[in-house]
Amino acid sequence: MRRARPGALLAKEIAGIDGIADGRLTLGVGVGSREDEFTVPGHELHGRGARLESDLETYRKIWNGEPVGNGPNPAVPPGTRQVPMLFGGYSARALDHMVRWGEGYIGGSLPPDMTAPRFEAARRAWQEAGRQGAPKLVVLAYSALGDTEAGRANIQDFYRLAPKDIALNAVLRTTRETIEQSSTEYTELGIDEIIFVPATDDLDEVTRLADVIT
Repeated sequence: MRRARPGALLAKEIAGIDGIADGRLTLGVGVGSREDEFTVPGHELHGRGARLESDLETYRKIWNGEPVGNGPNPAVPPGTRQVPMLFGGYSARALDHMVRWGEGYIGGSLPPDMTAPRFEAARRAWQEAGRQGAPKLVVLAYSALGDTEAGRANIQDFYRLAPKDIALNAVLRTTRETIEQSSTEYTELGIDEIIFVPATDDLDEVTRLADVIT
């Protein structure tokens, strides 16, 4: 999640989506690092960390039913819950946000041996912060079981401005075997949830993936 609208408005919209989803929404949060995603005046790449901190404070207040601005009315209806948040990123501040505001950590679509240290760091940060239990650990995994070349092209285009170590190692699963292997490897790492992300806009990719997973 990256935003270019006021934090209070976004918090209201998130709460609305969660209400429609009957309380099933989990919000993924990342501060971002690509300049092409920060083109709105006043929301440049510089200062994004401070803006995120301010927004997180606003989300909690809005979802808690506190009045907005100078008026007496809250932005959300009674019974609105604190929407659970998962934080991603490769910096120490990402883990700080996770232990202060979140329910867990979400890793990118990199090989398991590259993401494993981040999950261990998340567990360690959670314990050191005195949080109860363990953080929820989720990982993203790109897949393309139909037009694999289009999937690769889309991945390369998306990561063209990303740090080289991420761009060069982004993994695309293109066969039943690689999807099953990824599922096994991440399960062995103790990951709670794997989110397979189709790398093309072909809706049949969802059906193909479901046939493999089930």
